[in-house]
Amino acid sequence: LMPLCVIGIAAFLVEGAGIDWSAIYMRDVFSVEPFIGGLGLTLFTFCMALARLFVDPLVDRFGARAVATMLLVLSATGICAVWGAPHAYVALTGFALMGAGCSAVYPLAVSAAAQRTDRAAYLNVAALGQMTFVVFFLAPPLLGFIAEHAGIRTSYLVCLPLIIYALLSVKALAPRRAAGGGSATAVRSVNG
Repeated sequence: LMPLCVIGIAAFLVEGAGIDWSAIYMRDVFSVEPFIGGLGLTLFTFCMALARLFVDPLVDRFGARAVATMLLVLSATGICAVWGAPHAYVALTGFALMGAGCSAVYPLAVSAAAQRTDRAAYLNVAALGQMTFVVFFLAPPLLGFIAEHAGIRTSYLVCLPLIIYALLSVKALAPRRAAGGGSATAVRSVNG
């Protein structure tokens, strides 16, 4: 269950960095007017919602591992764009990539936790939820502390090691289903 927790924690850390700090980042780094500064949060949440709406067919076609890998790479790309952005529009693109990248990673981890057979599904989901939500609440002050001492650009780099570890942990997610095999739940219910 720990690899699934790391995957969820990485997604929540990126989400916290995007939602809580994007407007402050835009103001402090680029001194943009409030409309452009608010676009960071708007693009982040819009791309997150858009990706969540359209990710299910991709999971059905390519499997949770491939989709989670793609999303985590998008998150890492977005974080690097925000960290090294020479212009405000590059940072806005980075926030959009971060939003799309962290969109469905946590739901994929929850689904994988529920499908584990080592103990009851509700226990696995509760354990995953408890671990990841602790990080979700601790991430904003942690990033703020780092931003205060090392700069707000550097605070975004804190997400990268967790994303890399999450990329190494995607094996804990379900692989792509065999063609015509149906879902594991459907197969179990047919077999009794």
